[in-house]
Amino acid sequence: MLLLAWFLGCSNQSDDPFAGESDTDTDTDTDTDTDADPITKDDEEAIIDRAALDIANSNASGAQIAVWYDGHVAYHWELGTNPGSGDPITEDMLFQIGSDTKKLTAMAVLQQEEAGTLSRDDTLAAVVGDYEVAQDPGWASAVTLHDLISHQGETYDYTPWDSAPDDSDLAARADVFAKRGWIHAPPGTYWNYSNTNFSLAGLAVEVASGRPYADVLQEDVIEPLGLTHTFARLADVVAYGNAATGYGVWGFEGDPFDLFEEGTYEVGAVPVDQQIENAYTRPAGLVWSTATDMATLGGFFLEGNTAVLSDADREAILRQQVRLYPSFASSGYGYGTFVNQGFTLPDGFHDETLVTHGGNTLSMTSLWWLFPAEGVAISILSNGAEDDFTFTAAEIIERLDVVPAPTSMPDDFIPTTETDHSLLAGTYVDPDIGEIEVWDDKGDLKIAIPTFEKLGYHVDDDLTFNITDVYVALVDGVPYDLTFIPDGKGGYGWIRNRAVVGTRSDAPKAAPRAISEDTAARIAREMVLHEGRYRPLPLAPPH
Repeated sequence: MLLLAWFLGCSNQSDDPFAGESDTDTDTDTDTDTDADPITKDDEEAIIDRAALDIANSNASGAQIAVWYDGHVAYHWELGTNPGSGDPITEDMLFQIGSDTKKLTAMAVLQQEEAGTLSRDDTLAAVVGDYEVAQDPGWASAVTLHDLISHQGETYDYTPWDSAPDDSDLAARADVFAKRGWIHAPPGTYWNYSNTNFSLAGLAVEVASGRPYADVLQEDVIEPLGLTHTFARLADVVAYGNAATGYGVWGFEGDPFDLFEEGTYEVGAVPVDQQIENAYTRPAGLVWSTATDMATLGGFFLEGNTAVLSDADREAILRQQVRLYPSFASSGYGYGTFVNQGFTLPDGFHDETLVTHGGNTLSMTSLWWLFPAEGVAISILSNGAEDDFTFTAAEIIERLDVVPAPTSMPDDFIPTTETDHSLLAGTYVDPDIGEIEVWDDKGDLKIAIPTFEKLGYHVDDDLTFNITDVYVALVDGVPYDLTFIPDGKGGYGWIRNRAVVGTRSDAPKAAPRAISEDTAARIAREMVLHEGRYRPLPLAPPH
């Protein structure tokens, strides 16, 4: 099932345009007494071998790995080198953590609630003032901070990657979204990943506290947690003087709102002085850190520190606030975290809780796993875009041998009842790509996206059933997921993918925008390259 593969089994393809030979020299350390150490020398070699294979199959040439176990960072390994410079990866070298920033932003929101400056039940307008999205003037007065930090804001995913480093740019770009962005549905209707949600939550923190967002994060979250190698601003990373070189996209030029329009950018090694810093994107994914610090953050979530955050709020971050898929109760989102009850490892199904998140910037990748019952946190940071180290993380947790033996997957774990096609069929309208047609043909559910076909992107007309209300479509032979969302009235009002959200045409949210063929072509390319995963920007070299 594609769904279970998304939990733990995703891996990069061997034809990755960035994949290449990597230096996998290692610097390793373990901090536990070897007499009581669950990781033997053979275990360590297996972990390093697996990580080296993941490096070889990714865009990375190096990685940091750290493990919180038995109440402290018990293990860390540094592998490989930086692209371009050839410098070895060290334990104190800084990496971008991408969307792993989101849990830090959620903490800042909850801290402000504890300080009495806001409530997660407050609307955005109540905190920020007269903020109003032109396309939907009532939205800011309806959406709550809870909606935003659980990805239920229903916002278009506006993620600018141009240079806008000043603290004032957070509010300035929020105004750009207010003028040019749009809302797909009433807030709280369904889960859909959008960086806009956390950018606006960061703005709320800034306004409520009376301090720049980056200062709040550094002074109230990062420093009290003892994360000595974690920074919210790129300027502090440069001053620190030991940052990884990434591999991916840099030098992007073009309209920062319409990322799908044709622009120019380079693909290759990205030194720190070429990294993009954007204050609006910062609360959603531009913090820098080390694997050791991120494993230490895992220790906070496992053991708590009421001087930083109450136990109730800490646990709320790790508790499902919304389902990812309406029919699937075991997979959800907390506040800046994915929360799974039940997961698969190579040895089988485990009916245990796994809390995860990850992060992708334009040139680096982060993995973060938390096993609450086992007291284990794993962080892996790598210096390539769109890397995949899930097999390394799985190797680590299996070698620790702390997860109970696998069990049989419950018969009802995966919902497999297919909805009556007559409820799903219809015309859905996305503001960018226009009409998405869905119909039944003798028991088979079909799809057509005329704009894509016009531009030469072939959409296979068969929708393949995955789980209840979730189907897989093929665009130029590449799969991505589409979820049909109930409207609460016995029907279905939306068809959802991160890149595209269609609203039923009998109650459209807005008419399609007038867009160029180049814009639509880039959207099609984005959907193809996403393959249902949450990525910020297509990495294929410009065509």
